[in-house]
This record gives sequence, C-alpha cells and structure tokens, in this order.
Amino acid sequence: MTDAAAFRAQFPVLERLSYLNSGTEGPISRRAADAARERIELEVTGGRCGRAYFESVMGLAAQARELYAGVLGADPADVALTGSTTDGVNTVLSGLDLRPGDEVLTSDEEHPGLLAPLGRARVRHGITVRVVPFDELANAVSPSTRLVACSHVSWVGGKLIDAAALKATGVPFLLDGAQGVGAVPVDVAALGCDFYAGSGQKWLSGPEGSGCLYVKRERLDELVTPWPGYSSIADAMDALSFAPAPDAKRLDHGFPSGLRSAWAIASIEVLAQAGWEWVHERAATLAASLADRLGERGIKVSPRGRSTLVSWDAADPDADVKRLAELGIIVRSIPSHGLMRASVGAWSSEEELDRLVGRAAS
Repeated sequence: MTDAAAFRAQFPVLERLSYLNSGTEGPISRRAADAARERIELEVTGGRCGRAYFESVMGLAAQARELYAGVLGADPADVALTGSTTDGVNTVLSGLDLRPGDEVLTSDEEHPGLLAPLGRARVRHGITVRVVPFDELANAVSPSTRLVACSHVSWVGGKLIDAAALKATGVPFLLDGAQGVGAVPVDVAALGCDFYAGSGQKWLSGPEGSGCLYVKRERLDELVTPWPGYSSIADAMDALSFAPAPDAKRLDHGFPSGLRSAWAIASIEVLAQAGWEWVHERAATLAASLADRLGERGIKVSPRGRSTLVSWDAADPDADVKRLAELGIIVRSIPSHGLMRASVGAWSSEEELDRLVGRAAS
C-alpha cells in the first residue's frame, strides 16, 4: 500500500502551502524537476544537433505517447501529442467537415477552452451550437446533432457526464478531459467516446504546453489534419504529396520538445508508481469528505460526482480566494457561477482539508 505521507513529500510546494488548485496547475514533483534540469543541461552541453539528438527527442516523444495512452486506456497509435486540452478540441473541430445545418450540442457548464473553439466553428462553418443543461445532454440529441462536445468532469462543480447515455444516442462525442485525465479513472473504450482531449499540466503535474488527444481509430480518417508538419506525414522526403502518417501521430502539434517530454514522463511515472487505483481512490475519497464536512457547516456545496473537485457558494469568491491565499491555502474562484473551488489530489492531506473547512466560512 502506498504511503500517503511519503507520496506527498515528493511535491516540495506542499511543504509551505495547502495547494488545492491542481484543476488549474498541478504541483511539480522533485523527480520531474530533476528530469527537466537534466534535459536542459544535456541540451546546453551537448547541443541540439546530430542524429543522436534527433533520435533522443523522438524516443522521448514515443515514451510520452505510450504513458499518455496508458492513462487513457488507449493504444498509443490512437493518441496524439498536443499542447493542451483546448489544442485537442481545436484539432477535432477544425478537422471535421462541419457544414451549415450541422448541430453541435454542448452544456451549460463548459470551460471557455471548449466554448471558444465551438464559437469559432459557428462563425467559420455556419454550424449551430446548442447549449443545454449538463445533465440533459443525452436527452437533447436531435436528428441534426452532428457531435456532442462536453466535459468528462465538469470544471464548475465536479459532476461526471453520463457517458453511457451519450454512447447510447449513437451520435459521436468529444470529451473535454481537462478535469478527468489523471484525476479520475479514464478508459476511453468503456466511455465509448470518439475523441478525448486532455491536459498535461493539471492532474498529471506535467509542464505547461503539454497534453494529449485520443481519436477512435475508425474516426481518424474523418479528420483533416488542421496544422500539418513533420510528424503529420508518412514520408518526410515526399512531404508535398501530403500522405498522412498512418495513425494519430498525424495530429501531433509541432516538433516534440525534449524538455516537455522528459518532464511529462517523469511526472506521470511518479503517479503510476504510486498506483493509479490508489491515486484516484485517495483523491476522490478526500474530496468527498471535504464536500460532506463543508455541508455539515451549512455551506452550500455544488452538485458533484465521484471526482476531485469541490465547489461551494460564496458571496465574493475572488475576495475569499485572496483571504485564503494569505493563510497559505490555495484555491480558485469561478466568478461566473459565484463559486469557490478546491481541487483535491492524492497528494492532499486530511490536516489541510481540516484547515480549509475551518476557514471557508470565516
């Protein structure tokens, strides 16, 4: 069984802060920091040139792809390397042949990182974007619905989408996994989604500018490669023919950064070695306990599922975030919904959650 205190000790920021904002940026482990420093030193002293350098960069990218695929429950051939959840969303919406008359269904609890690409698709392609309550998405599917695009885990309060109900509609669906991948168990085959976009810097504690995109294999050829490059093509010596790479690698974003890959690999390995089942169960259990105890104090907690997010009503969320930060408790506000939100990870402690409960209504 994983030792919770020893696991927590791998994240130096937790020595001085109650860091409860991993839904924005996750804490960095010492191992990841060491891997990043080592990679920079290698590139500083060895230079970024030659076949050995090129092969090392491509090898790190392949390893990162494999680890992302493992977290998603996917085959590495079905996973592209991106820079964020929004990059993945844009890849799908820009790659599909969307036309006037097509409807994309989304919910009333979506992040701007999903809504902005939908807005662009509406302006560029003349599609209809229909917004319905998060819990009513499957029931709202219509004959003109071309795609459902929504969160796996709502960033607002931590509700989980009913993926089984979406799958039963027969309409393709894209899941925004910004609050899913690394935070809750993800099995893209079991979810039945056609596309799953995730971030690397949040619950995987990787670098900013990292992420992944799963594409169901039978959907891959439906996507035009939105921004082709070296990785997108089958033969770099015949790039002008634009014959695509045979798998999801064709959707990679740019040339892979060795630094980004080394950091991402080390971060995921810290979590994987603790045990994904333990990581997910501990975080969800702590979050559920926090929600219950806030409720017992008379604080109105937003509806949530078995996730790592806990949100509650606040008269002035931004002021409360500032007040708690002065006490060393880092949470965030969601002003559009009048909420405070804590992100509870496996690295969180019972003691810091006790402290948050005691200060939340002060």
